[in-house]
Amino acid sequence: MAINGVVESKLRFLEQTLAELESWPVGDLVDFAGNSMLRRAVERALQLAVESMIDVAERILAARRLSPGDTAAQNLHRLQEIGILTDADQYAEMVRFRNFIVHRYEQIEPQIVYGLAKSKLSRFRDFVDEIRKACAGETPGQERGDRR
Repeated sequence: MAINGVVESKLRFLEQTLAELESWPVGDLVDFAGNSMLRRAVERALQLAVESMIDVAERILAARRLSPGDTAAQNLHRLQEIGILTDADQYAEMVRFRNFIVHRYEQIEPQIVYGLAKSKLSRFRDFVDEIRKACAGETPGQERGDRR
């Protein structure tokens, strides 16, 4: 499946959002928790990153003429079922975080956001890599140039 312009645009936006997040001086948990502007900016950037993942999943399913699931997490699992993703659960966890910050925004604990910003950004990069590899005709877990 060739990558289309909309999917590529979403992947680039996701990569740009990650680069911005990685450049921000998050500091330690105490500093992060005490800086409401930084904390809210990180929350929003993480939300946008997840929204990009959701949009990419929906676009790929539509391009393959597959009906979407009832939830964003189901769409990620559909991508795993058709061989595009290797572990949809790790991405579905990010969707649950997005749902939490969108619907329960008054109860977001800084340590959860901090933990994602410090240790889970690689999941977004993994997502981008898996999508690009699948669109280039590689199977999940297969290295470029290794076309068994």
